[in-house]
Amino acid sequence: MVRLETERLLIRDYLESDLEDLHRLLSDAKNMYYLDIATSTIEESSENLKNAMANQDGHYFALCDKRTGAYIGGVGYTITAETPVGKIVHMGYFILPEHHGLGYTTEGVKKVLEFAFETDNCVRVTTGCYSDNTASRRVMEKAGFLKEGERIKAAWHDGELKDRLDYAINLDDYHKKGRKTM
Repeated sequence: MVRLETERLLIRDYLESDLEDLHRLLSDAKNMYYLDIATSTIEESSENLKNAMANQDGHYFALCDKRTGAYIGGVGYTITAETPVGKIVHMGYFILPEHHGLGYTTEGVKKVLEFAFETDNCVRVTTGCYSDNTASRRVMEKAGFLKEGERIKAAWHDGELKDRLDYAINLDDYHKKGRKTM
């Protein structure tokens, strides 16, 4: 079991006991507006949790308050390619609404980037968002991701074509920035 810590967070593998909190997050239509993993039933959330716990195609972590153990959200990544020099992965994250704007997501993303690059043999981490998702964009930039592109009217979302932003960080850039400053 992976267990990572920051000043305020315990970042760990998902547990069956996370189902209720995960379902509250995944089934909140407003909070999940930009994500395509929303669920509407506890059964769908349970399937999502089983997949996360299996970690078959990446690593998926629960973000928890270090003092209380309370579930805050999740950060994880899916392996998109395995190269001779290491893994290329795609990262995603989400957080319960009552924790928005407190820096938990950025803190968790930075720690998971550290795990990806320093422990899990990743050489590139990609992520992205719709251009109007300013909160997610800020997390990416604060965590050290570099904007690599903007795809105009590239994705159908909520009844319209929307622009998508692509971000990434490579192992070399991660080391150049210094993990302490990220």
